[in-house]
Amino acid sequence: MFKAQQDGSWNRLKTCRNPRCAVAFYDRSRNNSGVWHDVKVCGNAANLRAYRARRRSAHTG
Repeated sequence: MFKAQQDGSWNRLKTCRNPRCAVAFYDRSRNNSGVWHDVKVCGNAANLRAYRARRRSAHTG
């Protein structure tokens, strides 16, 4: 962590946005926008939940 603070890569060290996961990872995305440690595992589940919530709200009102 100290080295990351010194060399400017500290802002690329993140924790997975999935509350059940919380894995620490290094964001290698070009624009530093990564939020999940693995999109296929955590990202897919989050996107599916969001999609289903939007679909439910569209049908109810």
